[in-house]
Amino acid sequence: MKIATVTAPVATLWSRPDAPRPGVDAAVLGPHSDPRSWVAGLDDEGRMYHGVLTQLLHGEQVLVEEVRGGWARVVATAQPAAKLDPRGYPGWLPLDQLSVRAESGDGPLGERDRVAALAAARSLLGVTYVWGGLTPYGIDCSGLVHLAFRQLGVTVPRDASDQRSAVPDLALGSEQPGDLYFFADASGHIDHVGFVAAAPRDGARFVLHACSVNGRVVLEEMPPARTAALAGAGRVGG
Repeated sequence: MKIATVTAPVATLWSRPDAPRPGVDAAVLGPHSDPRSWVAGLDDEGRMYHGVLTQLLHGEQVLVEEVRGGWARVVATAQPAAKLDPRGYPGWLPLDQLSVRAESGDGPLGERDRVAALAAARSLLGVTYVWGGLTPYGIDCSGLVHLAFRQLGVTVPRDASDQRSAVPDLALGSEQPGDLYFFADASGHIDHVGFVAAAPRDGARFVLHACSVNGRVVLEEMPPARTAALAGAGRVGG
């Protein structure tokens, strides 16, 4: 098994080699990907395309498991996804966005670290919501959490359900800025995550999240539909 490094500015991880849509996704293919123009060209339906899994940043390392017709099946080890692969997030990348390289802890976090992660997320307010996005040009809910902590050198899982499994529970009412809110669908599956933006007060909760309903990263008082789906809170680093 080879180890490779992302050489493109941003590499989009795809569900399969034929997942990129002709024309629509051309800007994020090739060695000089342009996520800004890609997101600008997506309509509401295009932003929710599930052929996109996540995005990898320049310099990120991957394990290369298979090469097929200009594509590599890889595992993105910096983006934990335990339910998919214990080593990291699996998917497909164009070979021309990679170069082969040799292979390569997070201590406890304090309140100051969590507030710094919240500040990193706050800097992305207004960024367009894109399923699988992981950049300032387009991002999804769990991508926002993953990227904010990653900027502190802290690795958290990539997907919301894995993030829920990876952090200790908090009693609702005790959450503080920089903690996480988790939301579930009708079956109980965790399908959304956001930052606690402020301590709860007068029965109100405040969340900073990449919101598909609003189509962007927002800081808002939790609306009734979100409150009804609230499944709990957690704290990265305990």
